[in-house]
Amino acid sequence: MKGESRWGRRVALGVVLALGSGLCSLAQAGQALTIGAIVPQSWPSATEGEEIVLGMQLAIKTWPGQPVPTLVIKDSACDPRKGEAAARELVAAKVDLVLGSWCAIGQAPKVVSEAGLPYVSAHAERLQTPPPGVLQLGRQELYLAERMATNLRAETGLRISGRTSCWMDFEPILREQYDAILCPVLGYDKSRWQQAEATFTAANRRPFTYSVARGYAAMEAGLAQLRRLRSGSKGPAEPIVTILGPLPPADAPPPPDAMQLVLSPKLPKLSPKDQAAVNQLLQTKACTCLLDNSCGKGPWADQPFVVRGNSAKCATLASSAIH
Repeated sequence: MKGESRWGRRVALGVVLALGSGLCSLAQAGQALTIGAIVPQSWPSATEGEEIVLGMQLAIKTWPGQPVPTLVIKDSACDPRKGEAAARELVAAKVDLVLGSWCAIGQAPKVVSEAGLPYVSAHAERLQTPPPGVLQLGRQELYLAERMATNLRAETGLRISGRTSCWMDFEPILREQYDAILCPVLGYDKSRWQQAEATFTAANRRPFTYSVARGYAAMEAGLAQLRRLRSGSKGPAEPIVTILGPLPPADAPPPPDAMQLVLSPKLPKLSPKDQAAVNQLLQTKACTCLLDNSCGKGPWADQPFVVRGNSAKCATLASSAIH
């Protein structure tokens, strides 16, 4: 076991050294960089895939660095196996950075890291121990939502899902088969959002959506990482900040409003025990009590979600700015 540990450290060190030396040599040669992106273009939504690409292109166009990087797109169709195959193709094509994992993480980060390349994961969830050179935009632990949904189902008797399309498009649409869904909240930097939105809408004559913002943020993180590696700086790295806020440290807990539990306006008839649990859930985690700082104490008090209702305050939850 000790031998395996030392080998793992040598591999990690080798990856870090490869990341730095490869980018430095390119910088000295003045060569343009090539960025690969693994995007769910064909499924579940071709429109969202197109918007992610447009967001990445906007970040490249507004990047002050020179020469301008070339963008190479591969389709994952939100399939981890296709994402892994796309990662191998991009590594073989000798790209300098890979962005991906918008809807499925899979093995793509590992494949890219083992090739000595940086990788940006745009997934809403994050690996607790990412491979070397992997940056993550996600704010909650992988599978945390599913575990929370399982516990909430057991304690309230409600049909609750922690894995719906909202983890791709961030739109909390409640289907008839569920009483509630647990979805991520897309927090963002308001001033950066307004600036990017104005530039995007002027150039494209279409709305600046969550998908555009996610593509833009992933490219911001990737370009910032390339800038780090090209500089060869040995001092403490400056934090990377995107339109979605600062990249959280690997060990940072999710913020208290990282997710939202969206309840149906017509809940089923529950047993007295389950109804009491639902009432306590609302008293503890309603978005109004979070925004008013008047939340009560309960078994869910420290969980990173709020219960979204129909009030005007709750309607602004998903568009709250990161400060």
